[in-house]
Amino acid sequence: MWQQNHKSVKIYFRIYLIIAVFLLAGCSSIQNVISEDEAKQMVLDHHFNHNSKTEIRSVELKNNKYFIAWEIKDNCERGKDSVNKKGELEMIEASIC
Repeated sequence: MWQQNHKSVKIYFRIYLIIAVFLLAGCSSIQNVISEDEAKQMVLDHHFNHNSKTEIRSVELKNNKYFIAWEIKDNCERGKDSVNKKGELEMIEASIC
């Protein structure tokens, strides 16, 4: 009887260990995948314009995403984009004066 319980405890322990590994792997920080500089470069590349220069105003790390405020002074354009750990860029807001 004791050996049977011991085997089931081992099986349950292994299952919990596997689940824990998957949860921890899925919750990795964006900083382990994409650096702040890489995220800023993605935004600069996205807003590249041959006639004007895009400047990064601020970078904020929130909810495992980089939120990057940018500005193009020549045409009075500014906005905020987010970059997730998959490298996907999403425009949060944009305006032209």
